[in-house]
Amino acid sequence: MRISRLYIAGSAIVSAIIVLLIFVTLIVNSSAAVAANGFHLFTYEWNPAKDQFGVLPMIFGSGAVTIIALCLAVPIGLMAAIFTSEILNPMWRAPVKSVLEILAGIPSIIYGLIGIAFFSVWVGDLFDLQSGRTILTAGLLLAIMILPTIITLCDDALHNVPQKYRETAAGLALYKYEIVKDVLLPIAKADINGAVLLALGRALGETMAVMLVIGSIDRVPEPFYNALSAGQTITSKLGREVAESAFGSVHFSALIFMSLLLVAITVSLTSLTQFYFKQEQRLVE
Repeated sequence: MRISRLYIAGSAIVSAIIVLLIFVTLIVNSSAAVAANGFHLFTYEWNPAKDQFGVLPMIFGSGAVTIIALCLAVPIGLMAAIFTSEILNPMWRAPVKSVLEILAGIPSIIYGLIGIAFFSVWVGDLFDLQSGRTILTAGLLLAIMILPTIITLCDDALHNVPQKYRETAAGLALYKYEIVKDVLLPIAKADINGAVLLALGRALGETMAVMLVIGSIDRVPEPFYNALSAGQTITSKLGREVAESAFGSVHFSALIFMSLLLVAITVSLTSLTQFYFKQEQRLVE
C-alpha cells in the first residue's frame, strides 16, 4: 500500500513538473514575439514579411470550429448514447460500442482526406461556393471525429446509473422517456458534462483534418458569423507554418506564442472541469 501511494504521488509530481516545463519552454521561446509586438499580437493582421503577427483570426477560427462541432455532436451523441444504453438490446451494446471505439481511433489524416473528397464538395455544391473548404466544413468534420468519444462516454455514464433507480421510476408508472429525462440524465449529468469537456479538448487540439478542409486563410469572416468563409485555427496555422519559419525568428516565436495560448486554454478548461466535479461531489454529499 505504501509503495502504491509513493508511486501515485511520484507520478503526480512528475506530471506537474512536465506541465511546468512545457509552460516555461513556451514562455521563453515566445518572449521574442511578445517583446517585438506586445499587444499588437492581439490584432487581425498576420504578415511575416512586415513583422505583423496578429493571432486573433486563429483564435476566432479555433473557437468557431469548436462551437460548430459541439453544437452538432453533443445532441446527436447524447441521443445515440441514450439509445445504446436504454433502448438497444443488451446483446448488441458491446458490438456497437466496439465499432464506435474503432471510429475514435482512426487517424485524423484519414478523416481529413474524407473531408476533402466528400464534405468540402458537398458544402460547396449545397451553398454554391467556389470552394467548400470553409469553417462550416471543418466544424462538420470535427463533429464526426468527436462523436464516438461523446457517445461512448455518455453511454458509460448512463449505463453506470444503478438499476434500482430505473426500477423505482418504473414502479411509479413513469414512461421510458420520463425515466431518462427526469431520473437518469440528472444522475449522470456530471459524467456527461465530463464527456463533453473531453470532446472539447479533442476538438481544440485537432490539427491535420481541420488544416485540410478549413481553407487556411488568416482572417475573421465578414460578418463574423459567416461560417461559409475560409478561416484558420491555431493548430492548422502551426501545422502549416512552423516548419517554414526560421528557428529563433520573431515569426517562429509568434507561432510558439499561439502554442502557449492553446496550452493555457487547455489547462484552464481542465482546471474548470476539476472544480466543477468537486462542486458536484459536494452537492451529492
